[in-house]
Amino acid sequence: MSYVRVSIIGTSVGGEVWSINPTIDPTFEFGTTVDQTALDAAADAISALSPGGALLGSLSTAFSVTGCRLEVRDDSTDALIGISVQVRPVPLPGTGVPIRPAQCAIVFSLRTDTPGGSGRGRVYWPNIAGSITTQLRITPTDQTSYLAGMATYLHAMESALATAFPTIGFDLAVRSRTTHSTPHVNKIQIGNVIDTQRRRRDKMVEDYVSQSF
Repeated sequence: MSYVRVSIIGTSVGGEVWSINPTIDPTFEFGTTVDQTALDAAADAISALSPGGALLGSLSTAFSVTGCRLEVRDDSTDALIGISVQVRPVPLPGTGVPIRPAQCAIVFSLRTDTPGGSGRGRVYWPNIAGSITTQLRITPTDQTSYLAGMATYLHAMESALATAFPTIGFDLAVRSRTTHSTPHVNKIQIGNVIDTQRRRRDKMVEDYVSQSF
């Protein structure tokens, strides 16, 4: 048994690195080895995908998608079976105007039929540009657009893998390293509160101004 970890990799004008890392579960197994040519083709196809317009607008011109990393791992041990890293020839920048700090993100919650934490996952997407209400919430219109855009983006990743490996089906899933299970996602949700992803913030170089006291 195995699973695929998809990492969409990006950068910002400040030099920090960000990523989203959904898990996709194969319906049929790769076996003990993976066709490297097919894996490279899948990674290249996913790297070339463009997130939905709403997602690109949220990303802002300060952030870009730069490539894709695919890892095929053993379901029971998490041992690496195959890997491919593909870089976009030209980074894909967001389209919105940056108005918020780099650690701001919108959170997509992934739900499965498995109860508890092992059946839940999250995808953090940079939200540097999207509009907000006077209550400092994401607008209902943007919520709907973001959700549709992310669902389309994730389905396109599944399709890219299925095209490269036509005898294997693929489903978005949640990976639990505690239970070594990979339940399939049946619902994606988004809240209306802007969250933070501090691991991005920790990598950002900060300039200080001082005053004698």
